[in-house]
Amino acid sequence: MNKYLQAFFLLLLVAGSAAAYEYRMPVNVQCTSNPVVLMPGDEALLAVEMQSGTASYGVGKDAGSGSTAQSSLLSTPINKTVLKGTKDLTVLTADYTNLGMIGPDDRITAYYKIKASNNITSGTYLLGFQVQGGYDMITINRELPIKVDSAAVNMARAEASTTKQSFNLNVANPRENTLNAVTIVPSAEGIKFSPDEYYIGTMDPDEVFTISFALESADASKQLKGATNVSFVAKFKNGDTWHQSLPYLSSYTPPVDTTKQNSYLMPAGIAIVILIAAGVYLYRKNKLPIKPKNGNRQA
Repeated sequence: MNKYLQAFFLLLLVAGSAAAYEYRMPVNVQCTSNPVVLMPGDEALLAVEMQSGTASYGVGKDAGSGSTAQSSLLSTPINKTVLKGTKDLTVLTADYTNLGMIGPDDRITAYYKIKASNNITSGTYLLGFQVQGGYDMITINRELPIKVDSAAVNMARAEASTTKQSFNLNVANPRENTLNAVTIVPSAEGIKFSPDEYYIGTMDPDEVFTISFALESADASKQLKGATNVSFVAKFKNGDTWHQSLPYLSSYTPPVDTTKQNSYLMPAGIAIVILIAAGVYLYRKNKLPIKPKNGNRQA
């Protein structure tokens, strides 16, 4: 009889101990992406961080079914995560399963690769994210915002030199995120640029650079004359994806060589001064009275 009583009390003790554990859900979900803002055709890496909602181990309450006011907070299993794409944002990474246990102050990060379509428009898109956790398989639903902006590097003509054969260009990054490996490539028929490519490198949001290209004739026996069409394109990386801007079109006219012009004008100016002086002399000479000779004086 004593053995049965001992077994009964042991069962009560085990049942009471089991009821005293709390497996805390839900978790806090935060997401960051690289690049921060996508462009059409970009691949991006999302880091989805899940953190336990409890501050520390210890006594808890209101934990849901199967818990008591005297229950102890324990780690909770994260069984599965699911990221759902859209028509224009494709998820390239498979769902995760059995990510491990998460307790107070613990964090688990799931990494997903996504790809934006080439036809996606600018705006903010929401990706559905699910977390399944706990021993009772609670499902938590979140929406992860993804920004898309089709804006590329902007270019505009800067103030031109009046003495040198050069073309100055303002280059701006109008995006919310940093761009890398920014390179400006010029082209024009019959013109040689120096440098042939201008490497800027990293450009922060709203940053502007003024760059300059020296120009000369591609044919050393000829000089640049008249207006010539010139074109500039920007190559850059947004995250790990390369992009190229639409061409910026302008025209270039060589500056006038004023030194040669002055050398041509100086002899002509001297000649004009001489002609004016000669004209004044003849005019004054014709106006002077003619003095009669002594032999012709009348009585």
